[in-house]
Amino acid sequence: MSNQRDLARALLASARRHSHRFRKGDSAGRRDNLENDETQSGGPQLINESLSELIADQGWGEHLKIGDVFSRWSEVVGAEIAQNAKPTRLTDGKLFIEARSTAWATQLRLMGDDLKRRIAAEGLELKEIEVVGPRSPSWRRGGWTVKGGRGPRDTYG
Repeated sequence: MSNQRDLARALLASARRHSHRFRKGDSAGRRDNLENDETQSGGPQLINESLSELIADQGWGEHLKIGDVFSRWSEVVGAEIAQNAKPTRLTDGKLFIEARSTAWATQLRLMGDDLKRRIAAEGLELKEIEVVGPRSPSWRRGGWTVKGGRGPRDTYG
């Protein structure tokens, strides 16, 4: 809840800083000022300017780049790769990708430098890419386990 309040306060403060264009005065002068602002900038851009300033103030630029690459994954890497692999997380410049099969995991490991170049073209520099294959099934059920057990074969005494 406090994050939402902070966000609202920051957006309001930014809007107030940009409100110098809309001073109280006579209606004719005000209308002329609005028309001049719209013709110079191509239309009202007050919220766009405020959001850009808010993103810069909060340091969200890198997070937005990451979100953009993740949301446009198929455009960045191509449809075939996107069908068989998906990014799971990015931490400290290391991108983790989960592949559909071990063959695709191997192929993506070999394509690591090419993937880095494609992602760098989107404005996101990576140090490393780690590709993991599909996960094997777990036989653990519940919170209790028996140490030294033989897994599912252990139930037929």
